[in-house]
Amino acid sequence: MTEADPRIHLRNQDRWDLTGVPLEAIQLMAQIMETWIVADPKALARYYGQGFAEAKLPKRANLEEEPKNRILNALREATKRTQKRDYHKTKHAGTLLGQIDPERVQARCRHCKRLFDALERIVAAAP
Repeated sequence: MTEADPRIHLRNQDRWDLTGVPLEAIQLMAQIMETWIVADPKALARYYGQGFAEAKLPKRANLEEEPKNRILNALREATKRTQKRDYHKTKHAGTLLGQIDPERVQARCRHCKRLFDALERIVAAAP
């Protein structure tokens, strides 16, 4: 897949024919939202506080290449010794998503950056 054309990925992976669909209308996401959360270890450290083990998080520059089970396991390991205990999707994710730095996420999740760039162009073009 090329960064410039996610149609190739969707054609190969899911057999979707998106011929004629504007490229900006085709957006890919991380496999799981926790990828965005893990992309900002500083926000995680602030939220979980004492006992948070940042060293357990993936170091990969492009987190979208990190398998989802590794993201979830790393998040669980990094948080299990905190007062809030293990990361819990329904208890923690909503708050964390509101606290993460979009620039940090975009730096480690290229499809997030591409989505945000597209949204900024749409908003800028609005009357």
